[in-house]
Amino acid sequence: MKKIRVALVGCGTIARVMHMPGLKTMSDLGKVEIVSICDAVKDAVEAVGGAFDVAARYVDLETMLAREDFDLLVNTTPIPNHFPISLTGLRAGRHVYTQKPMARTVDEASTLIAEAKQQGVKLGCAPEHPVRPITRTIQKLIAEGTIGKVAFARVISSHDGPETHNVPRDSTWFYKPGSGPIFDMGVHGLSVITSILGPVKRLTCASGRTRPVRYHTAGLFEGKPIDVEVDDNSLMLLDFGEATFAFLDSTYCVPATLSPRLEIHGSDGTIAVTGSGAQNEILHLYRSKAKEWTTVDFPKAPAVRDLGVLHMVDCLLEDRDLILTGERGRHLVEIMTEAPRAAAEGRTLDLTTTI
Repeated sequence: MKKIRVALVGCGTIARVMHMPGLKTMSDLGKVEIVSICDAVKDAVEAVGGAFDVAARYVDLETMLAREDFDLLVNTTPIPNHFPISLTGLRAGRHVYTQKPMARTVDEASTLIAEAKQQGVKLGCAPEHPVRPITRTIQKLIAEGTIGKVAFARVISSHDGPETHNVPRDSTWFYKPGSGPIFDMGVHGLSVITSILGPVKRLTCASGRTRPVRYHTAGLFEGKPIDVEVDDNSLMLLDFGEATFAFLDSTYCVPATLSPRLEIHGSDGTIAVTGSGAQNEILHLYRSKAKEWTTVDFPKAPAVRDLGVLHMVDCLLEDRDLILTGERGRHLVEIMTEAPRAAAEGRTLDLTTTI
């Protein structure tokens, strides 16, 4: 069986807890060969290389691209580096899968899409929600008219801030321009709801900064202050057309919640998702005629930590089209970059991209 040769750049937390374990499982399944890893921080690349038994380790991407023969570059660097790293990989003729968001501007996203087409390679973009079984099941329920005409949805896409998480990182960069809860957390909710209801046509946003300074409360940097340079509390109203709307919170201001992560209300019923984490999610369906709640079974996800890269690997192996496309990623970038502008200008903005 052919294997996809994979290299990873960015050996931080997301690589350690998600992408490298996922690639290890894909390697065990005979789908990939992990060729090399790269990170500008030597200690990080050595730690990941040792933990996952990867011998070829680099601190410079250009050097890795020149020396190593591989098919797919997985980009798990911090948000500000997604665009330049992905562009470098594409220009070297490699397929690229990038963590979210794919870029910080629509123009950057369009540049990546154009470069992938010019090079004849695939560009895949996180988040993985559109390929998750629960999302596909909700899509099917909506398409079949199970809850009738969709009126509106509520989406929770928040937590209490990365500085509260017990992980080995300095979370300061989450609060600098180019990052923040919309790019970090809002992208997940936006990925889910656009994969179900389609592209957003217009948006409104309320946004602000709740605290000038935050403090690490866990992890190696506990007690270290963080100057909050971007809004940490943003609420979006999304217009999908035909009187279908969604309310989405994207903040670092939710210590806990008892609300469903997702609710979709239609003329004939409601769909809701409860539970924390992909393994504990429950899909609920309320039918107006029956006036009762039931649970809906959905297929189990493959036993791979990283469904996004798995999807891209399978598409490469089977020569089929991606679902997690650059165009989908670009639409999310437009929403995320236009939301702060809508808030600052106090008006509703029309969007120009689609999925």
